[in-house]
Amino acid sequence: MPLFAPLLSLPIPEDHYPPLNLSPQRQRQKTLEIIVAILLELAEHQPVLFILEDLHWTDPTTLELLGLLLDQTPTASLLVLLTCRPHFQPAWHHRSYLTEMTLNHLSHTQVEQIVTCVTDGKTLPQEVLQQIIAKTDGVPLFVEEMTKAILESGQLTALDGHYEFVGSLSTFAIPTSLQDSLMARLDRLVTAKGIAQMGATIGRQFSYALLHAVAQVDAQTLQHELGRLVEAELVYQRGLPPQAYYFFKHALIRDSAYESLLKSTRQQYHQRIAHVLEEQFSETTATQPELVAYHYTEAGFTEKAVHYWYQAGQGAIQRSAHVEAMF
Repeated sequence: MPLFAPLLSLPIPEDHYPPLNLSPQRQRQKTLEIIVAILLELAEHQPVLFILEDLHWTDPTTLELLGLLLDQTPTASLLVLLTCRPHFQPAWHHRSYLTEMTLNHLSHTQVEQIVTCVTDGKTLPQEVLQQIIAKTDGVPLFVEEMTKAILESGQLTALDGHYEFVGSLSTFAIPTSLQDSLMARLDRLVTAKGIAQMGATIGRQFSYALLHAVAQVDAQTLQHELGRLVEAELVYQRGLPPQAYYFFKHALIRDSAYESLLKSTRQQYHQRIAHVLEEQFSETTATQPELVAYHYTEAGFTEKAVHYWYQAGQGAIQRSAHVEAMF
């Protein structure tokens, strides 16, 4: 408990848990060792699959934890699956028990398989399918989002297991980029688009409670619009309001919604989010001051941002996360 409570920014009742007589660096090291020990203990009872995605965004302490974990994998019933972009260079290269796999662009056949899944088995006009293959360059997310954008455009109609043009081929428009596909889908959601943009300003994931506090719409309207985003599979939902959390399906979807905001509007949203966090989410502000600092930074309130960045740095130092404290 004395190790995990500081990690989670929780107070420790000293009458139950006497303080550890350890240096901050040793306390940090023991915390990482215990997390690894817990995983190994689980692997003693049944095989464990440990997945960490987007390794290129990982902080230095997590990378250190992974290094400790990978040292143990040859003797444990543990499969570690890590994904990253090509530019990421891990420190644990060239180990015999590690296998590196490069995911190439999808083949034409694989693109057609994704399209068929999205269309529920209904075939698209051959001209449309060929344009999807040509323009998406075998990128799975692009294939899926472009196909959905085309189906939602109203330019095709379903007839007996296949789609036909509503108008002529000459008037048929296909988005030319992933950004265009995503924005076309968001634009067709009209009022739900604003909710997506507000959620995107909060981050890749956001709680219903925080969104409700900053969105300035009633609960019924907010839940309806969030339901439309979930139905469109632009965001995923975990739990039920008011305890629900929402996650953008992909970072690029979040980025598209966020970048479609005017800079002035974006700054207003960040200011409102930071103010609400301060006023209504004191626990989050205390345990994650970097969130408030980030929103004040993006809102252009430098003095307030510096105050919370300092708090975040001090918290990192207390956990001996010195590299994180520097940034």
